[in-house]
Amino acid sequence: MTQSRALFYGRRAASFAAALILWAGVTAFYQPPDDPEGGAKQYQNKTFRLDGKFVHNVGRLHLQITNIGQTGNAANPSRTTVPSAEYPPGSGFDHLYAAGLWVGAIDASGIPHVTTAAYNVEFSPETNPKDACVPLPIDQVADVREAYEGIPGGNRVISASLSPDDDNDGLVDEDFLNGIDDDGDGLCDEDYAAIGQQMFSCEYRDDLPAIRQINPEHVALGIRVRQTSYAWSTPGQSDFVGMDYRITNQSGRAIRNVYVAIFADPDIGNRAVTGYFQDDEAALFDSVVTYLGPAGETVKRRIQMAYAWDNPDNPARPQDNKGGDVPGDGYFGCMFLNHTTDPSGATAPPHVGITSFKFFSGSASFGAGGDPENDAQRYQLMSDPRFNPNNPNNTINPKSDRPLDYRFIMATGPFRQILPDSTLTVSVAWVAGLGHGGPNDVNQTLVGNAISAQQVFDGLYTDLDNDLTTGTCGKETCLRNTSGGRAFTYELPESSICRIRFHSEIPNDPKYDGISAWDNSIPCDTQQGGKFLCLDNPGPPRLTHCASADTLNLLVSGTQCTYVDFDCDVNTGQGGREQIVNWVAAAPLPSPFFQGNNGNSEPRDFLPIYESHSDSARISAWYFPGDTKVTLKWSNFAEQIRDAQRGNLKEFVGYRIYKAAGWNRPLGTNAPAQNLWTLLGEWRANPKGTPARPLGELIDPSAPLVERHDVKVRWDPVARRVYSDTTNYTERDTLYAIGRYSYVDDRVLNGFPYFYSIVPVSIVPGETSATDVILSGNPSATNAQVVYPRGSSQATEKNVFVVPNPYKGHAQWDLIPREEDPSGTKVTFMNLPRTKGTIHVYTLAGDLVVDIPFDGRAPSDLQFGKDPVTAGQGSKAWNLISRNGQRIVSGIYLYSVDSELGRKVGRFVIIR
Repeated sequence: MTQSRALFYGRRAASFAAALILWAGVTAFYQPPDDPEGGAKQYQNKTFRLDGKFVHNVGRLHLQITNIGQTGNAANPSRTTVPSAEYPPGSGFDHLYAAGLWVGAIDASGIPHVTTAAYNVEFSPETNPKDACVPLPIDQVADVREAYEGIPGGNRVISASLSPDDDNDGLVDEDFLNGIDDDGDGLCDEDYAAIGQQMFSCEYRDDLPAIRQINPEHVALGIRVRQTSYAWSTPGQSDFVGMDYRITNQSGRAIRNVYVAIFADPDIGNRAVTGYFQDDEAALFDSVVTYLGPAGETVKRRIQMAYAWDNPDNPARPQDNKGGDVPGDGYFGCMFLNHTTDPSGATAPPHVGITSFKFFSGSASFGAGGDPENDAQRYQLMSDPRFNPNNPNNTINPKSDRPLDYRFIMATGPFRQILPDSTLTVSVAWVAGLGHGGPNDVNQTLVGNAISAQQVFDGLYTDLDNDLTTGTCGKETCLRNTSGGRAFTYELPESSICRIRFHSEIPNDPKYDGISAWDNSIPCDTQQGGKFLCLDNPGPPRLTHCASADTLNLLVSGTQCTYVDFDCDVNTGQGGREQIVNWVAAAPLPSPFFQGNNGNSEPRDFLPIYESHSDSARISAWYFPGDTKVTLKWSNFAEQIRDAQRGNLKEFVGYRIYKAAGWNRPLGTNAPAQNLWTLLGEWRANPKGTPARPLGELIDPSAPLVERHDVKVRWDPVARRVYSDTTNYTERDTLYAIGRYSYVDDRVLNGFPYFYSIVPVSIVPGETSATDVILSGNPSATNAQVVYPRGSSQATEKNVFVVPNPYKGHAQWDLIPREEDPSGTKVTFMNLPRTKGTIHVYTLAGDLVVDIPFDGRAPSDLQFGKDPVTAGQGSKAWNLISRNGQRIVSGIYLYSVDSELGRKVGRFVIIR
């Protein structure tokens, strides 16, 4: 480690260590038990999520999420060895040390204050929240929560075919997914918007007393942040993770001159290589890109993105050769997708993007170009016009000139003020890619994937109010006077595109590129596709007018909506679609979810846990290890998810089952590499004409029924479109418990690690059957979901033995050591008795080395139906670590297996 690196990392580590010390005092960190008894409740955790449990893993970018405003994890490796941003999955190439949200503002005295999540941790979840509604200990309520598009209670505003008002109380998405009864109706997380194939949500604040104990100089802004993040597995949409930060002012006073920033420390390379982070580069991407919009129109947009990449080793420059090279140079960046804007720049930035950018390296002082050390310097960095890429006189260095260890900040603002109880939403995307790419790139490069992220965020417009006169001739924005005060005037500047597009001659200015001149001799209903014809009344009689008449100043005085074309884009707000829905992607159905426990335990009597609809949808699969077999059981929850954009059409057709074998837990990885996955088979409800097998082969008719409900469907199967009128028909959905489907893989070896992924297959209908699109996610799993087949327990203790015996330095099932498994190897006690007991290991001198409890009883509620699990756990692994946490030395060891059935004594040999 270089001196500058040591000085800098001492500083950043100290900031985070202070948080760890205090939080350990507030609420103990979750420590996985050495030998949990199993059962469905063993996955519970404490408040501060720093153990790497929540990682977006459905796509190709595996991004770690915490509930302290930090993306990635500065606690790596002290708390976890799960990578912060692994790309591609299973590669071992990490792209991030940690990143964090910064929010800065000016107080009434003109003094700046900045709340940060990295490196100083000045956000915290609430350890004792009010109105908690989830059945958890109070210190576990504020954990990260997971959902997926289609989950019960998470209906989205997509189309009028499915009500986004989940609880029918007249409100939409009023209950944030946080384990708290936000709307006080006695229900829990019953009406929120679930987005993407995998969504994480959490909530944290900057004004809790505990934060001042960590950072006595911290001055709270009085803000609450509700953070949601989204990922997809659809090809072309799987190389980024989207995030929304909803920043609410709870201070009781206005927060002025607000800036929002992302501070990031990208460390790109293989964690197994010492110093892999020392040869990165950093830069700003700032260019106009072109892509297709949701209506097929061409969209031109300026994208600004802070990014870094791994500089490849160069034999001609040995001083730059740090090792750990990443294929495609490991490009990784962050971009603003959306926030409040003001074309005049008076109350908000004039357009979405970066208003301050800078990268750092080394440990220089702030005055010498280094990292800021206090709030005044942080705010100066966020607001300095010299670092604004939109300022023609900026002094930005847009690209680093030599490989080092870089950090960067990207900020946006100022937002004139956030009033009390008001919310500012800022949307970002974390993007990875193989290579840089260009402005019109559609491949899996950094820029190509950034364009995909922007397309998914842009979303589409939908008809929420069922009124054809709203969302017409490009009018998509509702203006109304909600203050109760005097009216205000909406006016268009002479240079506005909303005016210029109706001129017979378009000025020669790049900002008007693509605008066609208006011809007053052509009727409005036929000119330029008739998009500028505004519907006033659908009739009869049908009343219309031309949008060219709507360029006069507009007085807004009442509380009723007056729709205007605020974005001056006629393609938004057509056909009655007035409501923008962001984050819209062609997401495959979510895969049945297996919680996993690092292979340390197996479930026992679990069915009573899954009696409710919400529980069955939350954890929807269990994988049971057996004697040279693994039994997969899952529910049919994925089949309950319908396509709201297609009138609640059910698109599910079947399942694919994948297995990953040959994994040795490479350092810095959080998942099996893609090349380890193999397809075990595909099953469909109607396999005719496909190589799939009948779905009925997997069905267990004895699985308990959880819920039935009727669904109104508005899909016309003949015309292959949503009915244009109110025509609908009813279908019944039936949810069964885990065990509805069962599959046994008997091509496995005891003691070796395996992963499984059950992937639903769906078909999105085209205009004809020949244009139907099959959607299927990528197989994915995390290290925590590993399964180890094991021997079956026996009726007697007399046949217990140890493998391998002797142990000669290594075994075929050895894994690369990790924090939770420091040895990476094991010996296994086989043929344990079918009861509870303890294995005692001694030296030849009679000194106790370790006690290993076991439970060989068969789970009582799994011994029925298809593929019953009738045998208990008959083998128990030991990692050759003593009860004192030390690796045992070579020698002969004695063991005694004690249970109510008796005692078995034996010996085994360790040769290091």
